[in-house]
Amino acid sequence: MSIFGLIGLIAAIAFAVTIVIGLLFQRPEQGSHWLIAYIRNFLAVFFIFSGVVKAIDPVGTSIKIGEYFNIFTEYVPALTPLWDFLAGQSLAVSIFTIVLEIALGVSLLLGTLPSTTLLFYFGLTLFFTILTAFSAYTGKVTDCGCFGDFVKLKPFESFLKDVGLMVLIFLMIAFRKHIKPIFSSKGLSLGILGVLTLAALGFNLRNYYDLPIVDFRAYNVGTNLIEGKSEVGLDPGEVKIMYTLEKENGESKVVSSDDYMAQKMWEDKAWKLNKDKTTKQVIREPELPKIKDFMIFDAMDQEVADSILAKPGYQFFVAAHDIGKSKKNGFQKINQTLKKAAVEGITAIGLTSSDLTTANTLTDNAYKFHTLDATPIKTMIRANPGVVLLKDGVVMAKWHHRVFPTWAEIKKQFNIKQQPVY
Repeated sequence: MSIFGLIGLIAAIAFAVTIVIGLLFQRPEQGSHWLIAYIRNFLAVFFIFSGVVKAIDPVGTSIKIGEYFNIFTEYVPALTPLWDFLAGQSLAVSIFTIVLEIALGVSLLLGTLPSTTLLFYFGLTLFFTILTAFSAYTGKVTDCGCFGDFVKLKPFESFLKDVGLMVLIFLMIAFRKHIKPIFSSKGLSLGILGVLTLAALGFNLRNYYDLPIVDFRAYNVGTNLIEGKSEVGLDPGEVKIMYTLEKENGESKVVSSDDYMAQKMWEDKAWKLNKDKTTKQVIREPELPKIKDFMIFDAMDQEVADSILAKPGYQFFVAAHDIGKSKKNGFQKINQTLKKAAVEGITAIGLTSSDLTTANTLTDNAYKFHTLDATPIKTMIRANPGVVLLKDGVVMAKWHHRVFPTWAEIKKQFNIKQQPVY
């Protein structure tokens, strides 16, 4: 979905909400102030929608926040201790901002504490605007994670989106006297706000302690990793090479490499090619493989991803992007289950970006770890450790170590029969 499709979807939801609230509650600002009512509902729906899609994967949002804090050390090194501390608390910052975003959306929708709500709206949106402006200017953190993995926005798109929100917030501040509560009882409004805020917190925690309830990433269930790695049939994109031609009198012109070759411009000795000013103009971005950077190396530093994925039948991946930060007791149940699976011919390999010798001390000899970059591991599964079940290179299931089932349960769920050892 593009940014325009996303804004259109939110705008349509806000329109429906405006109509429904106007009919059911006859809010005072409906009617002559219908535009203000619509802007109010648009901002409310926008924040709720943005917060919910991020709440589906609070760990992913924390990764983005951590990236920002780590990059800030390059630009404001004097505050490195602060950035390091905040990077270490990125999960807490993630959950706090997500819950605040949802709570503000609900509060504006209900008309609860309008002045306070708009003040926090302004502060949070200003914070996001600064981050997206930083990304757009520096080219760092190419996806702000404003809508989690549901929609990927380019930095400048995110910045323009935040600037637009700031304009709408200023309008609402100017017309805040028209923000009236839906319910006449302030206690009821505050009660609903409190309940929904706690529900938002609980939803975040559920998606932290288990895998996200919805997986928008490249390694979701049903993905064929073999096809996902392939570059066959992808759009190579279109890039124009632009040459700068100059005369001795200072006159210059820019032409494409195609025109330069077709018209044999090099034959005109009056023009000289300035190679230092050659540029690339991206007309259409190349299409990248769905599964990027999926390169697995064994203990001998041999790349073995293709041979592993080509293995027929079922197999397990035990993924732990950082052994130093992994839950060591999480391996115990995993190892017990995988030992029983191995007896019936269902083998496993470990995937980590950490030292293999250290990682292999945690396996109880049930499998061996291989090296894979931390980024694809964290994209694959939001657990450290977590388990992925594949069949013929296709992702069949993923589990957090906290909820990893027994081998008997897995066999029953997928009707797995004993398979020969290859």
